[in-house]
Amino acid sequence: MPLITAPFQRQINWSIDLVQVVSDNLREKQSLLKENTFLRSELLLANTQLQRLSFLEQENSQLRVLLNLAKQFKSRFLAAQVLSMAVDSVGQQVTIDKGKINDLYSGQPVIDAYGLFGQVISLESEFSKVILVTDVKSAIPVIVSRNGIQAIAVGTGHIDSLELINTPETTDVIEGDILVTSETGQRFPAGYAVGTIRSIKHIPGERFIKVLITPSAHINSSRNVLLVWTHTAQNKK
Repeated sequence: MPLITAPFQRQINWSIDLVQVVSDNLREKQSLLKENTFLRSELLLANTQLQRLSFLEQENSQLRVLLNLAKQFKSRFLAAQVLSMAVDSVGQQVTIDKGKINDLYSGQPVIDAYGLFGQVISLESEFSKVILVTDVKSAIPVIVSRNGIQAIAVGTGHIDSLELINTPETTDVIEGDILVTSETGQRFPAGYAVGTIRSIKHIPGERFIKVLITPSAHINSSRNVLLVWTHTAQNKK
């Protein structure tokens, strides 16, 4: 009798061992899945913290440059933060956290850590609208720093581009020329970076050349700006 039941006993034992192995494998798989989920969450958290750190480093860098700029000003200035940006076919504007209570005025120049950002166009009590230099309604008197030639830079409606208008074929401009603000019209203080000439296109049969400019201001990424009072505005007080 034992000889007959032995194979069955071995089969039962083998089945029990198989069930135990499968059960152990399932527990191990569940443990690995749980660990994988935990590690993914930790990685996501770490990436989020790195992004935040990168943002803070960039913001601190902008603030340090603005502070250094502010120390050079002989005129009045005020720091502000960009609250929101509206860039569409209608126009290119941002909202800042300073307004009438801060003694701002329409047409006031706004700069970021890299150059001319725009100018104030409308005021509320505690916030203001700023038209960007790249807006099609923006026009800025500029000087070519290399040779002193004066021109007008206008917005193209594209966030990364301005253009010189009515520039004769004979004008001494080259790619890489730096443009700064002119005091013509007394709206902007002289010497603020506006942009760098990116391309010059000669159009057959036309008297004027097409000059495109890359703006100096980091319009897409700057969140801290300075409002500057011109000497004219200060003298009106």
